[in-house]
Amino acid sequence: MTRRKNPVGGSATGDRRTEVGRESGSGASTNEIDLIGEDLLQNILSRLPALTFASAACVSRTWSSLCNRVLYRPKLSSAFSLHPNPEVSVEEVVNKVLSEPLRPDFAIVCISPAFSLQQIHQLIIQKLGSATPIVTYESMGIIGRNAITDELKEIDWDMTMEEDCMGQLEPSSFSGFQGILLVVGFVPGLKVDAIPLSRPIEDPGIVLVDDFVRDIKEYTASVSGCTSPAGMIMFGGPSTNMKPVMDKLDYLMSAGTFIVGDESGRFLHRGSRRRRCNSLGVALVFVRDRNKPHGIGDIDFHVTVSTGLSPIGQTFKAAAVKERRHCEDCTTWLTARRQDLHDILDGETMLADINDEIGDNIEYAGLYIGVTKRRKTSVGLEMVRWVTSLAFHEVTR
Repeated sequence: MTRRKNPVGGSATGDRRTEVGRESGSGASTNEIDLIGEDLLQNILSRLPALTFASAACVSRTWSSLCNRVLYRPKLSSAFSLHPNPEVSVEEVVNKVLSEPLRPDFAIVCISPAFSLQQIHQLIIQKLGSATPIVTYESMGIIGRNAITDELKEIDWDMTMEEDCMGQLEPSSFSGFQGILLVVGFVPGLKVDAIPLSRPIEDPGIVLVDDFVRDIKEYTASVSGCTSPAGMIMFGGPSTNMKPVMDKLDYLMSAGTFIVGDESGRFLHRGSRRRRCNSLGVALVFVRDRNKPHGIGDIDFHVTVSTGLSPIGQTFKAAAVKERRHCEDCTTWLTARRQDLHDILDGETMLADINDEIGDNIEYAGLYIGVTKRRKTSVGLEMVRWVTSLAFHEVTR
């Protein structure tokens, strides 16, 4: 807001402007803008963009209280830009996402492989600040609203992945859009941090899974007093095996902790923890704050499997599972029997039965095998116990 002093003994003429009041130890001065009433002032504050809103909250205790009334519920804001210039693309999405009152508690940035991961990550940090946990990663595509036209759209980057000389998957060819999707979240009553899954630089063959789990538990305990967070959004590279990580988390986390994620692209992250290690993955960890302000409720998370997965065929019990490797090709050979029957079927027979049921060529059906496992697991010296998991494996042939 602008300030203008009135002439001594006179009154303001022309464009009328009022001076923002200041509170002092001797009492607060009366300002013309305060005379409009708290309800109308709160309505005005609710229409400010995020940066101006943050400045308004610093004007006085009264304004800060009104700003807290505006932002008292969880809020997600997102937008994408397809501008080919990375600086312009970042500017468009940030301006759109921060066009309304919002305090960034975390940010997720999805980019096409046509852009530099490092460049986009640094540009977002400059815009949102180094204190905001940020994960920037190469996605297979995006869905959201255009920052300029507000059009809802789904976009596939249409890229081909190949292994490099180190065995890591990298984009080998790309034809399609260039773009960025920015998602910023405000979660009152929760604290968020980006916790890395690392491997030592001096011994890259070791994955520090126990350290990763311990970091999550310690951070959760320091914020909430318990060891199981409200939830996690996990990111892993295309060559990262997240299964042993999930085994540990299944064992340690309560049933109320949601865990979702993606392991298909390269990523960078910014959080409070720094280590001389290579990051194989990262988790955005959401923890309930035991010191949250009075009047802030609890946030509940709900996770569901996409309705794009529909069960077909019968339920089988695995008889034999063999993994075979030939050069760079890895396949799993499976035999199983139908429930309550003794005849053992090979994979070709099972797929033929499914093909008859769906009446289409299974090569183009996006077919997955859902595998339920019950297994023993433990962490460190803790007691061994049984856990059950469900995983989906794509059928390629």
